[in-house]
Amino acid sequence: MMITRCPVGELPSSTAVWVNRSSLFGSGPFMRLWETLGGQPVYWMASENDRAVAILPGIEFGSGFLTRFQAMPDGLYAPLLHPQGTPDDASVLSAKILAGLVQYGYAKLYLNDYFGQFADPARLAIRKGATLVVDIRSVDWEPPDKKLRSEIRKAEREGVRVEVFSLNRHYDQFLALMCYTEKRHGRKPKYPDGFYRELGKLSMTDSRVKWLVCEHEGKLAASHIYLTESNVVLNWQVFFDKQFSFLKANQLITFTVGREIARQGLSMLNLGATPADASTLDDYKRKWGGYRYEYNCLEHKKWWSRWL
Repeated sequence: MMITRCPVGELPSSTAVWVNRSSLFGSGPFMRLWETLGGQPVYWMASENDRAVAILPGIEFGSGFLTRFQAMPDGLYAPLLHPQGTPDDASVLSAKILAGLVQYGYAKLYLNDYFGQFADPARLAIRKGATLVVDIRSVDWEPPDKKLRSEIRKAEREGVRVEVFSLNRHYDQFLALMCYTEKRHGRKPKYPDGFYRELGKLSMTDSRVKWLVCEHEGKLAASHIYLTESNVVLNWQVFFDKQFSFLKANQLITFTVGREIARQGLSMLNLGATPADASTLDDYKRKWGGYRYEYNCLEHKKWWSRWL
């Protein structure tokens, strides 16, 4: 068996087609979004008889002995993909890939094992990650909280509309809303404008990227970006203008997405991790029926990584 590193553009075409179809996070177009931040998308592969049996997508940042690896960035999951079907020795393959990552010599490597595919963490440290997820398998799913249901009905009665993000119509408004939201939280924007432009393009060609907005009087009141990986839909990025809170746009967008993905046969809505000091946000997510889901986050750091 061989463990090899493969830049995204060098993956054999037939394998690339399968990966793009099987995984959003592992797809070439999605991984290339991080090139706008200077990232290098790569695959780590376990191969037998020149055929890939396990593929781990991730992003490299930095160069030389200060290169670090993330699978995936910004809290996204690390899907371990099996082009030939999941084998009986899947745990052995995951352990070999982890060993290959450590041996390669990254200054830092991080892996979010949301799906529990990495049974043997080799020399990696483990910390617990946690998020709140909602079971949305019922086609007539609704949040259990009475007040939330009332707010959703209010938005519907008053004609608040949920629209698909349009790069031509909404992009400039979105950038203004994003900067406003980040400033309100005392943060700088995490991603450059070009990242969102490329994400907007991808949302038009890949239904696994759901970007929904609500407008009011020519301005964006709210913007939600959802990403689908396997049977889980992640509420990844939310931006909203508090002066339009009376519209209940956030509630309506979340409800609309929940109903849509329930009809598609998906099972889980991941409401995202909540900062430890954000108890009000945690309470809000629990009103949607959110319950705590824990998973392993694997880490490995070289001694010289303190220079980063």
